[in-house]
Amino acid sequence: FGMIIYEIYSRKIPYEGLHPRKVLRKVCDPRINYRPQVPDTCPKRMSEIMKRCWSHNTGFRPEAKDLDMIFVDMSANDAEPLIDQENTRLRTEVAAGDMLYQVFPKKVADQLKAGQKVEPEAHNNVTVFFSDIVRFPDISQALSPLKVSNMLDRLYLAFDALSKKHGVFKVETIGDAWVGVTNLEGNEDATHVKQIAEFAIEAAAAASSIMIDEDDPSAGTLHIRVGFHSGPVVSNVIGSLNPRYGLFGDTMNTAARMESLSTSDRIHCSEASARMLKDQAPDVPLRRRGKVAVKGKGHMTTYWVGSPRGPSSRGFDDKPVVEFRKHSRKRVNMAGGIEYHDPSNSAPSILKNKKGRKRDHRLRSASTQSGSYSQ
Repeated sequence: FGMIIYEIYSRKIPYEGLHPRKVLRKVCDPRINYRPQVPDTCPKRMSEIMKRCWSHNTGFRPEAKDLDMIFVDMSANDAEPLIDQENTRLRTEVAAGDMLYQVFPKKVADQLKAGQKVEPEAHNNVTVFFSDIVRFPDISQALSPLKVSNMLDRLYLAFDALSKKHGVFKVETIGDAWVGVTNLEGNEDATHVKQIAEFAIEAAAAASSIMIDEDDPSAGTLHIRVGFHSGPVVSNVIGSLNPRYGLFGDTMNTAARMESLSTSDRIHCSEASARMLKDQAPDVPLRRRGKVAVKGKGHMTTYWVGSPRGPSSRGFDDKPVVEFRKHSRKRVNMAGGIEYHDPSNSAPSILKNKKGRKRDHRLRSASTQSGSYSQ
C-alpha cells in the first residue's frame, strides 16, 4: 500500500528504469532498506502512513483495519497534494485572468481584463483557415459520442500545438471544423499567408496520423479537407455571458467555400491567397486548379497548396481538377467517380458514384452562410 501512495503523489513507477533483481535485493536487505524517495507533493500525514507501510519491521506495518481507522479520522486537507511554487504561480495567474490571453487576442484580452467594452475592429488583410474531417457524419454514426469526443480532442490538441508553432490564432472549433486566422494584429503583413500555408501542410499530415478509434486500428486514420482565403474582416466580442470572439465578413464565407470545395488530404486556396503566397513563400508548392463554381461568388480561379497526399492526389497536375461542360449536369472529379452538379446550385449533391459509395461534399452549416463565426 505504501507503493500505491507513492505512485499517487509522484505520478511515477517506483524504481523505474532500474534492474528488477538488483532493486529487489536492496529492498529485502534490512541493512539497506531501499525505498523510493518521498514525493515533494506528499502531505505529512500521508507520508507517515507510507513510511509505516513499507517499514522493514513488519510488526510496525499497519493492517487494513488500522488503515481504515486512520483514514476515517483524516480530513480532505490531510490528503491534498502539496503545491510547488510553479503550480502556485500558474494558479495565481489564472485566477488573475491571464487565461483570457489564450482565448482572446492580446489587445482584446487587455480590454476585457481592464473591464472595458470591446469595440468592433476592422482588419484589412488577414488569412482565414478552415478545415473539417472527411466523412465525419459516418464516423459519428459508427462511434460512441465518447469516442468521437476523444478523437476530436486528439486531433485538436495536435492542431493547437501547430498553431502556436506557426503563429496562427485559433478562432474556434465547430464540431469537426477548426478555424484559425493570422495577422489580426497587423504585424504579419509579410508572412501571414505563408504561416497559414505551412500550418495547413503540417495539420494535414498530423491529421493523417490520428487514429479514428484507438481501440480498433482497422478503422484507419483521419483525413481532412482544408481551405483558406485572404481579405478583410471585422472582429468583435459578442455577448456578456460567456462572451465569444468572432470574425465577420465575406472573407469568412469565401474561406469556408474553399474548404468545402476541397478534397480529402488537400489544401485549397483562393487566387488572392495564392498570389501573396508566391511572394511570401516561393518554395511552397502551388498548382492552379482552374475555374470552380463558388456559391455566391460565381466562378473563381483557385489553387492547390502543397504536395498531393492520399488517394485524392491522382491527377494532380496543371489541368483543372473540375471540368465544367455546357448543357451537362455531369461534373468529372479527377479523384475518381462521377458526381452530379446542378448549375443553379453550386453546392455539390451527396450522390452515389460509380462504385456505389457516398461521397461527402458537405457545405458549412447554416451559420457559415450568414458570414459569421465566433469563438
